[in-house]
Amino acid sequence: MMTTVSLTITCAHADICGQLASVLAPDNKGAPRGMLLKMAAKKEALRFQMTSDSPSTTVSSALAVLRDALLFQEVWLLSRGERPESMGGAEIA
Repeated sequence: MMTTVSLTITCAHADICGQLASVLAPDNKGAPRGMLLKMAAKKEALRFQMTSDSPSTTVSSALAVLRDALLFQEVWLLSRGERPESMGGAEIA
């Protein structure tokens, strides 16, 4: 069964989005076998689209992106003295 997860992470500022994209990009260059993974950053939005014939692989990959984004929020932004709310939010479709 082909499964697609679309994930949009919206940041408060384009520079935060760009830095989040640079943090997440290295992990997403080697997608799991049989998975199509697209990532695009535009202004304040970082978008992912993951498609695979394995639902568990698709969902696991989406959860990994969310965990990494949360880690970015908690560690990187807090270390810079920024409030976690400045990260924005996430939407899963």
